[in-house]
Amino acid sequence: MNISYTWLKDYINIDLSTEEVDNKLTLLGLEVDGVEHIGSTLDGVVVGEVLACEQHPNADRLKVCQVNTGEETVQIVCGAKNVAEGQKVVVATVGSELPITLDNGKNLIIKKAKLRGEVSQGMICAEDELGLGDDHSGIMVLDDSLTPGTPISEVVELFEDTVFDIAITPNRPDATSHIGVARDLSAVTGVQLNKPTITVDDSAIENEELAIEILDAQKCHRYVGKLIKNITIKESPDWLKNRLTSIGLRPINNVVDITNFVMHELGQPLHAFDYDQVGGKKIVVQSFDKPTKFTTLDDIERTVPAGSLFICDGEKPVAIAGVMGGQNSEVSDQTVNVLLESAYFDPSSTRKTAKSLALQTDASYRFERGIDPNLAPIAAQRAAELIAELGEGNLIGGTLDVHPVHTEEITLELRTSFLNRMLGTDLHTQYAVDILSRLEFEIVSSDKDGLTCKVPTFRPDVEREIDLVEEVGRIMDFNSIPAPSQVDFVLPDPIPFHEKLLQKASKAAVMSGFKEIYTNSLLPKEKAELYASEENLVSTLNPVSQEMTTLRPSMIHGFLQSAAYNFNRTAQTVKFFEIGHTFKRTEVGNWVEGVTEEIKLLLGYGGVDGSEHWNHTPAPITAFHLKSGVDAILRSLNLQYEETCDDNNNLKYIASGKEIAYVSAVSANLKKVYDIDQDVYVAEVNLSVVEEILENTPDTGYTPVSKFPSFEFDLAVVVATHIPAAALTNLIKQKGSKLLTSVQVFDVFEGDSIGKGNKSIAFRLNFLDPNKTLNIKDVEPIIQKVLKVLDKEFSAKLRS
Repeated sequence: MNISYTWLKDYINIDLSTEEVDNKLTLLGLEVDGVEHIGSTLDGVVVGEVLACEQHPNADRLKVCQVNTGEETVQIVCGAKNVAEGQKVVVATVGSELPITLDNGKNLIIKKAKLRGEVSQGMICAEDELGLGDDHSGIMVLDDSLTPGTPISEVVELFEDTVFDIAITPNRPDATSHIGVARDLSAVTGVQLNKPTITVDDSAIENEELAIEILDAQKCHRYVGKLIKNITIKESPDWLKNRLTSIGLRPINNVVDITNFVMHELGQPLHAFDYDQVGGKKIVVQSFDKPTKFTTLDDIERTVPAGSLFICDGEKPVAIAGVMGGQNSEVSDQTVNVLLESAYFDPSSTRKTAKSLALQTDASYRFERGIDPNLAPIAAQRAAELIAELGEGNLIGGTLDVHPVHTEEITLELRTSFLNRMLGTDLHTQYAVDILSRLEFEIVSSDKDGLTCKVPTFRPDVEREIDLVEEVGRIMDFNSIPAPSQVDFVLPDPIPFHEKLLQKASKAAVMSGFKEIYTNSLLPKEKAELYASEENLVSTLNPVSQEMTTLRPSMIHGFLQSAAYNFNRTAQTVKFFEIGHTFKRTEVGNWVEGVTEEIKLLLGYGGVDGSEHWNHTPAPITAFHLKSGVDAILRSLNLQYEETCDDNNNLKYIASGKEIAYVSAVSANLKKVYDIDQDVYVAEVNLSVVEEILENTPDTGYTPVSKFPSFEFDLAVVVATHIPAAALTNLIKQKGSKLLTSVQVFDVFEGDSIGKGNKSIAFRLNFLDPNKTLNIKDVEPIIQKVLKVLDKEFSAKLRS
């Protein structure tokens, strides 16, 4: 946003160099992206009289003129079509500097030259070459009564200015105006802020003159209307044109120029309607539930999305609220009566509309940031008085102010101890009072311990005590805070057990070769029903789309979706993990009544083992590939667990009597849903249950390595084929006494020699006594006890 230094000085009498202003604004948080010097005093540019004008002998488009500059008569070659003998013109004499930027970044300096063989000792200037406007159709022709040699600065109002290009952050709507920037400079320099005196006429306009109705108060909190009649639309005076030109705006006419001037002065966007084009003498603020075609001021017909806010008269839309007015009610040269709009539109609604139309205007730029809703009548009064003055019209008494949603000032407290602790300073309360007062915060009370103040409504970014600290800090200049002589060393807060568990599980999965994925916790209802019954599903009240209606009851959906995506792009293997939340409706629930929310670690593995190579043939992934990963992760969590299989051949992990994990093959029906034609396996570890178990488990202690050797004993038993080896293993661990350190299955055999329907399972048992070397006599009683129990529970016979 462009800020004029000369314009700023209308409100704050500072005498700082442009470099100092640049530095102060940036330290205030109003970062200056660039500084540009515009305009000129035009030293050496004078009134000249064309005494003779003849065709150039060597160029059809050039003329050779004899010009009286007051001190002498010089020859100037000119290419303008409208130059003629007897004219009073603007002449830039040799040595003068014009505000025309050359390729090297410097301004043009007039030199004596030869043009197509004819000497030229100066330049007859057009309006744009003097920085006085955009017209380049011909040279400026002055009043005949002027005397040759008169400095041009005495003929026209010249201006020279410095413009700061400021990057306004979204949280500072107050800084989108010259008074807002001047307020910050006033606070940091201590120089008084002089705002224009504006007295709002709060009496009501007669009903027959105008009616205003707001049908969508959520998007329009306030709408103010002012009437000015019998005005004359004409060119703005030089002072107003110079103000707008300095910040890059093109003057149009006195009414439009005033609305732009007040917007850049106070920060309140305004819009002027041709009152006689307002149907029914009525304004209706409303949104439509379907797209609407509308022709804006730039003569483009746009399709405005449903839900966008419009300003309508009694018959039709006349403006897109907060963005741009319509062609059907714009102020023209024939306008006599003006209706002035000053309103507050909801920032998010304005931003959504402007973005959908790819149309950002000076008005939407401010509304999107959230302007001061209490500024609307003040800005309307200011602009209305200027329009009546410059348009020589009649300001109709009264203001129509419809204000369904009020914004009140919030009250905040600032503790002096907190201020000093945050800034590392030793300030007194009065210092903060002085700064906040200069920023127009109303001080309610103060003492040595702190202050209470009301936050002005033009500062919506100040919501908490820490925001007041920031205000004091930026005005006092953070660079002025002295470096401390010593620094307190503060230990970071310990990582909660819950976070440690998640980190450890994630790290273990990565170490096992799994790659982490992140998937959406919302999925379509039809997919959610693949993993839980409808009565157990948790649906959202306001789904964004049909693809995100239900909270996931299982982590499997995200993995299968990712697996299908990768398989369809020639991936040979998928090996993913994800940690996330699952949700199911239950009778009790945990965090929310009726909903059980748990944290799960999903592991997914599928495809083939490795890529094809001259010495390696890829083999399909099996459940045991995934099981090894689950085992590694559970061991890293220091869990003592048992394994068992259910009737569907799913491997389950049990710890402290609770199921903590399972490994399962993805069914053919489920693979068909996701268009997967490879074998895929999944495992889910319930980290919520694991956390509960580990919190009640004593910490792991260190046991010295025994100096005595372990004793190995192999035994093989014959059992029915349907009995899982895990069941036998768990029973051996339970009955093998404390000397038994590990049990491992190392062979499985089926054949006629042991009978049909039977299988032989060979176990390797490891025993260790930390106090002595074990022998067969020590181990044999334990073996006999184990065999007896196996026979009793599973009819297991020792294989001979």
